[in-house]
Amino acid sequence: MPSIQKFLAIETSTSPGSVAAGTLPSHRDIANRSCQIDDLFMQESRLPETGSQGRHLMPVLAAAVESAGWSLDMTDLVIVATGPGPFTGLRVGITTAKAIAWTNNCSLVGVSTVSCLATQAISECGPVDRVEVVFDAGRGELYAATATQPIDGLIWRVSEGTLKSPEEWRKALPHGTIVTGPGLALQHDVLQELQSNPESRSIPPASAWHPNSRTLACIGLAAAERGLTTEPAILSPTYLRASYAEDRSDA
Repeated sequence: MPSIQKFLAIETSTSPGSVAAGTLPSHRDIANRSCQIDDLFMQESRLPETGSQGRHLMPVLAAAVESAGWSLDMTDLVIVATGPGPFTGLRVGITTAKAIAWTNNCSLVGVSTVSCLATQAISECGPVDRVEVVFDAGRGELYAATATQPIDGLIWRVSEGTLKSPEEWRKALPHGTIVTGPGLALQHDVLQELQSNPESRSIPPASAWHPNSRTLACIGLAAAERGLTTEPAILSPTYLRASYAEDRSDA
């Protein structure tokens, strides 16, 4: 695997999203180290709360790289969140990541947003073998997925997501598990009751319910260390639900 020193992380699976530009210590490279979040020198930037991600992503990314002391054409690795998430944000982030990887002929790693949130959850609540992650899928439904069997607390097996009503999801929720994800912020009686009675399930602070680019970068570096890179042509997003056109086609 080519030497990796300078890396980017792009998180647009949630709104507003964030980016990070970082450099591995010069005396250590990714091939002989385990990634630890605190080891990394990183310039992180949050995208503006207002306006489209498509308009703001490249300027924010370029500014982060400049602040980190290098330029986009020096990138060795691009890490991007692959969802689940809404159409627009994921398309913007993944298309940008692919373009940078193609242009620089550098490595590309896609990281599930579920893995990112599971890693943040165990950082707050302690290690477990299972984390339940939920997203607001709209239309009164949750998108639910399970992350299991972490390797070094970073790389998780992620189940196929399903759409459920909050009531249906709550009834099937195992005891003794960690629950996280942006879906917890949905104003629904079932979710508010879960948060007010956490005795049988752990819930991290609300600040951990949304993925951040620093966690994304650390998981991506660990994946690259194990050779888990992806060709730009085959990297694809995971959407929260099928498009309106696909729904009508299935019907």
